Amino acid sequence: MKNLITGTWSLERFDIEEPSKNIRPWGKNTKGLLIYTSDGHMSVSINRDVENKSGQDAKDIFDSILFYSGTYVADSDVIRHKVTNASNPSRIGKEMIRYAALDGDRLTLKSPVESFGQATVVWRKIK
Repeated sequence: MKNLITGTWSLERFDIEEPSKNIRPWGKNTKGLLIYTSDGHMSVSINRDVENKSGQDAKDIFDSILFYSGTYVADSDVIRHKVTNASNPSRIGKEMIRYAALDGDRLTLKSPVESFGQATVVWRKIK
């Protein structure tokens, strides 16, 4: 799997399946980049339109950004991201497990089911 995912990927879709099974996009106009290097490093950055929910510009901007980087190990259909830097400091030092499916130049990553539900992120390889 590692050789197949090495490279740069552009975000196609980011959906959240809530515990109620309702599926919704993570936000409007999401954009993102995912990079896997051959030496085992990774970086992902995603942003969406800023939603003015809190009335505090800094908080609303922060809530529109998702970033982390570190190293990774790819075993069959599971990719383990070891986070060394992140927009959310509570992720630093943690392992982020992603269930992977590769179909040509499209990579689908799913998170484990968590309290918010399950995230599905679809990427297309940049050639």
